[in-house]
Amino acid sequence: MRIPEVLKSISNTKLEFIPTGFAKLDRELDGGFLRRELVVVGGPSGSGKSFLASQLVLNVAEKGFKCLYFSLEISSQTIVSRMLGSLSAIKPARIVGGLLTKEEYQRKLDAEAELLAREQFIDIYDDIYELDKIIEVVKKAKADLVVVDFIQNVIFKGEREYERLSSVSLELQRLAKQANSCIFVLSQLSNLVSREKDKSPVLEFKGAGTIAQVADLGFWLWQEEVEDFNQQEAVLTLALRKNRRGFSLKPFIFGMRFPGGEIYEK
Repeated sequence: MRIPEVLKSISNTKLEFIPTGFAKLDRELDGGFLRRELVVVGGPSGSGKSFLASQLVLNVAEKGFKCLYFSLEISSQTIVSRMLGSLSAIKPARIVGGLLTKEEYQRKLDAEAELLAREQFIDIYDDIYELDKIIEVVKKAKADLVVVDFIQNVIFKGEREYERLSSVSLELQRLAKQANSCIFVLSQLSNLVSREKDKSPVLEFKGAGTIAQVADLGFWLWQEEVEDFNQQEAVLTLALRKNRRGFSLKPFIFGMRFPGGEIYEK
C-alpha cells in the first residue's frame, strides 16, 4: 500500500475502546482496551488473575458490552460465586455452601438481581478447551471482550508445549482482528526470577516467549505478601511490561476486599 493510501486509511480509522470500569486504568489507556487487541496478564499462582478477570467481566458487562469467559481451570459455578461475592461482600465459599445469615441471604439476593441484570452480556464456558471450538464460539457470538483463563490449558495441535503455545498465541492474535474483539488472556508464569529496584518482579510467561511477543498489551500481576492475616484487603500490583501503543505507565495498585473478593483501584 502506498503512503497516500495509508494516510487516508489512518484518517478514516476510528479507535473503538472497551472501558474496563477501572477509572485510572481507563484514563491512562486513553479509554480502555481496544477492539482487535490481544491483552495478556501473567502472574504467579494465587496472585488474583482469575479474580481480576471476573471483576473485569462484571465491569464491562455493566456498560452493555458482550463478554465471553472461557474458564479452562475452574468451574462456571466458581466464577459466578466469585462475581456474587464481589457484588455482595460475602465470601464465595459461603455462597456456594449456603452458610448465610439472614442479612447475608438478603445481600446475596440483591447481588443475584444485579448479576441477572447483566446476564445477556455474560456467557461463561467451562467445558470448551479446544482452540478451534473457542474460535467458532467467539465468531458466532460477536463478543466485545473475550477472556481466556488460562492459555496454558488451551488444546491445540503440537506435541511440544512451546510449539502448541506459540501456535495458540498467534491464533488468538488473529482471532482478535477477525472477530473485532478484545481478547484478554491469562497466563501462568515460569518463575519469579528477581525483583527490580521498584520491587516489581521479573517474570516470564510459562511455555513460550511467543505469548509476550504477540501481545499488544502485556501485564504482570502480583500480590503483595500478607503480613496481617486479619487485614481487610490484599494489595495487587498490575504492571504494564509490553505496550504496542508506545508509552510506559506506572504500575496500577488494586485492592481486593475481603471476604467477597471485590477488586477495586486504590
